[in-house]
This record gives sequence, C-alpha cells and structure tokens, in this order.
Amino acid sequence: RYWIDVARAFDQWGKPDRCYRALLAAEHAAPQEVRRGSVRTLAAGLMRHDRALPGVRAFAQRVGVLT
Repeated sequence: RYWIDVARAFDQWGKPDRCYRALLAAEHAAPQEVRRGSVRTLAAGLMRHDRALPGVRAFAQRVGVLT
C-alpha cells in the first residue's frame, strides 16, 4: 500500500510519469494490491498520457480498467 499512496501523491502533484512508476513498483511488490478500485481510478487517469507513458495501456488492462 505504500507504493499506492506514493502514486496517489504524485497524481495529486500532477506528475503522471512518477505516479505510473510508483504503480509499477506496487505491482511488482504486491500484485494483488493493484486490483483495488483506487488503483483502477489512478490507472484510468493515466490513460490520458498513453503516448507519453509506454506500457500504461497494458498496465490498465492488467488492473482491470480495460477489458
């Protein structure tokens, strides 16, 4: 949950690249934790930066934003 909180902070600061990296760290540390609704919300918001964040679409699909 630490990395999810870090990602949330970066999202609020308007730093999508760092938010995404924190979410990837969370997924690496505890894959089951990134299935939470709050992570899906963050991932959906990151989809606006799809071109600037390689792999964000695949991440969004893994956490259940895209089916």
